[in-house]
Amino acid sequence: MRTFIITSASLPPEWVGVRGALSLRRPHVRYTSAPSWKGRLLAPILSLCLGLAQAATASSNKTTEIWKNIDQFVVLVPQDATVGDVVPPNDQPIVIEPADLATALGTLQVYEGRGSQEAVPLFEADATQKLAAQLSAALGRATANQDILFAIEMPQKSALFGSKSVSVAGRAFFQNQRLQMIIGELHVSTIPPEYKTYPIGYPRLDRRLHPHQTGRRSQETRYDQASRFATGNGVNLYDREGKTRADWLVIDVGAFVRRNQSAPPAPAVPPVNELPGAAADRVGAAPAHGGALPSIEERLLRLKRLREQDLITKEEYDRKRNEILDQL
Repeated sequence: MRTFIITSASLPPEWVGVRGALSLRRPHVRYTSAPSWKGRLLAPILSLCLGLAQAATASSNKTTEIWKNIDQFVVLVPQDATVGDVVPPNDQPIVIEPADLATALGTLQVYEGRGSQEAVPLFEADATQKLAAQLSAALGRATANQDILFAIEMPQKSALFGSKSVSVAGRAFFQNQRLQMIIGELHVSTIPPEYKTYPIGYPRLDRRLHPHQTGRRSQETRYDQASRFATGNGVNLYDREGKTRADWLVIDVGAFVRRNQSAPPAPAVPPVNELPGAAADRVGAAPAHGGALPSIEERLLRLKRLREQDLITKEEYDRKRNEILDQL
């Protein structure tokens, strides 16, 4: 049935009653009174409020991409809040060198399986370098109200033979002079559970069905295996009011930097900017600290190696060889 909106102002006078009521009605016409000016004004106000609410929601959920490679990523997101609690601001942005982050991440280890006594690296070497570079960039761009979500894939040695592809995902931020990492996904296989239905090979994991679990402040992650992280030497578990989070790592990156700076210096390397013939002149010289003089045979062999390595010229070789032979 078609609907017509008819106002009393649009009808002939003879169709209108004393109070503006219609004196003529047709069964196929629906008569609706015209909206008032208040109703016409209310509609755009409601639309404006709805638009502002949607804009505010989009702004609060804004994600800034730092790096992405298929299913691997490093992004900036707003802080997640614990239930009924106010999240303190992070100490960001902060500059941490990728090499220092790589040193810290490379020391993280985990005991996988109940009663396991052998720790394995949390991040494989290549994944450590890749993630450290992207985390360094993210920490330098993040604000005090942003966290860093990451997911990285790496090969892991299988129990029997070969290796399998696994992923580690989590949430990272810098707070209280420490790098905080909540690991929400620990060495999870990237092979789809339904791979047996594919006769040849298997496709990549559909992240729409199996999204990465990046961890949250409000809820502790329970891993499939009874795994536990190795602590000590600058790595601890987050503790609040006597309650320890088994999935939350607190990493003192500065401890690794100080440890590297206090390492003993490398042994001195002999100078390489010698004059031509200096290597040949050292052949046959007495060793330091009053050691015994090499035999003539040893001196000739050493001289021969210098010549074969093209470290001395043929003329220098012949001259020094004759000097050694004259001592017979």
